[in-house]
Amino acid sequence: MNEKVQELERLVEGIVTSYVELKKENEKLWNELNQAIERISQLEREKNHLENLLRNNEEIINKLVVRVKDLMRILEVSEHEEG
Repeated sequence: MNEKVQELERLVEGIVTSYVELKKENEKLWNELNQAIERISQLEREKNHLENLLRNNEEIINKLVVRVKDLMRILEVSEHEEG
């Protein structure tokens, strides 16, 4: 009978040890997951910021192209009037 009690105690100790190890591993994995989620959020914010910059730069470039074309037309008209 004493052997069975000792065997049961060993089994319970093994279960408790496994539980503690698994709990630590679980906490570690949750921390890693939370860090990954935060990194994803950070990258998403950076991506949105870069997309906004790109849109703004495209608008500025388009406006500059229009101005350059207008200046080229003005120069062409000036050259024709002088010539």
